[in-house]
Amino acid sequence: MTAPSFTGSLRTLAFCVAIAVTHAGPPNPSPLWGEQGERWDPLGRLPDFSYAGYHRGEQPIPDAPQASNVKDFGAIGDGITDDTKSIQAAIDGTPRGAVYVPAGRYLITDYLRITRSHVVLRGAGPDKTVFWFPRGLDEIHPRKGRTSTGSPASGYSFDGAFVAIQGDYQATSLARITAPARRGEREVQVDRANTLTVGQSVLVVLREAPDHSLKTYLYGGDPGDIRKGKMLDTKMLLRVVAVEGNRVQFDRPLRFETRAQWQPEIRRFQPTVTESGVEGIGFAFPANQYRGHFKENGANALELRQVHDCWVRNVAIHNGDFGINVVACGNTIDGVVFSADAGRGRPDGGVAACTGHHAIQCKGAEDNLVTRFTLRTSYVHDLSVEHASGNVFTHGSGSDLAFDHHKDTPYENLYTDIDCGRGTRVWRCGGGASLGRQCAGWGTFWNIRAAQTFAPPPAGWGAPTMNFVGLFTKSPNANAATTPWLEAAPASGLQPPDLHAAQLARRLEK
Repeated sequence: MTAPSFTGSLRTLAFCVAIAVTHAGPPNPSPLWGEQGERWDPLGRLPDFSYAGYHRGEQPIPDAPQASNVKDFGAIGDGITDDTKSIQAAIDGTPRGAVYVPAGRYLITDYLRITRSHVVLRGAGPDKTVFWFPRGLDEIHPRKGRTSTGSPASGYSFDGAFVAIQGDYQATSLARITAPARRGEREVQVDRANTLTVGQSVLVVLREAPDHSLKTYLYGGDPGDIRKGKMLDTKMLLRVVAVEGNRVQFDRPLRFETRAQWQPEIRRFQPTVTESGVEGIGFAFPANQYRGHFKENGANALELRQVHDCWVRNVAIHNGDFGINVVACGNTIDGVVFSADAGRGRPDGGVAACTGHHAIQCKGAEDNLVTRFTLRTSYVHDLSVEHASGNVFTHGSGSDLAFDHHKDTPYENLYTDIDCGRGTRVWRCGGGASLGRQCAGWGTFWNIRAAQTFAPPPAGWGAPTMNFVGLFTKSPNANAATTPWLEAAPASGLQPPDLHAAQLARRLEK
């Protein structure tokens, strides 16, 4: 395993397209954005993605001072001695700061958990500090699962990981929203405002109605088959900037309407875990042939669950069934390399040729930033969103990437400045039957490249409010209000190449 390389090659790709594209001439700014955001409309079809990630991109991820060393708790790092209990003891015995894991190969046979704020598990680099997992979670803690259609599956096909940062949002109700507000507005009316204070972070939560009208709305009025649609809440994290009478003003636009039938309310957001991370570690699993879809052995590396302002950075995952599972809000995944041994995927093509289930999944997750990633192997679902919103995937590449939209209303997520490699499976998706179309409203794909031209997703793949800007395609441009927006990439490269970076720079400048 080798450490991720951050030589600037991805940033170079952001400013040029190395292959010919369909439209000649100088670059023209998208009417959705303009040159510097002057055409952007907060009530329009292009969302503001600038709030994704650790501290909304307003602060860099810190370098926490080293507070302890796992060797002082008995860890050996010879690849033979079981170091699980020693490393967990070091985590539990460090009230604050970085738990250092020196270079070595550490045998791990059970869960490692970070359940407090300001605790960082730090290795010497993913090629030097390697966690070795000889057995999968299904061998250690067997559990049965089922697919959305009720078929048997591994209990670890969908979540669970050896190393996790996990907490609780403590999201109790504070106030009901008593009047409708439009998507893009920043103000709501509540039944009581004395529970809210300026500077407070809160969740605005909508509940699905029995007629599935919330899901229908998020799909732009055309959800497809939703007979098995789940009764799931939809939420968004905002910050209170003003309270006047029964009016509450937020720092950012709402990404949905607040209709009475969805019982909109404001909930407390006090996560028990913030400012914790995992960094500089390699995760290695056996070279066994991948057992197949829903048959995973639980070679699952990392999970973030109900935590905020946390991170994973500079890690490598080798032969994983499941790379990183994010069920959290406002975190950053920065610099992950996925790889697998040549014999792990079967040679008969299709799903059988994949080497794992999910590389990175955002499920029930909001406003997370995934950046500077490299997939040197293919998963059944490479970059996956399911019932998730506001998540950003940027500055990444893969050998043959798939933007998996896993149904159940993944809406308002951004994929930008990404090289898809061969480009044969860009829109390949999963998801159970009768859970709606693959992608819901305002899903945005900006500056997406591949080694060959590729068509946008087929009709019926997603909502009419999706946006495709700077796509390496031969398909004609389309900008009707009732269909997905499509702009092919200009010959000299799309400007700005990274929508998230451009939106963040504009917001911070203002």
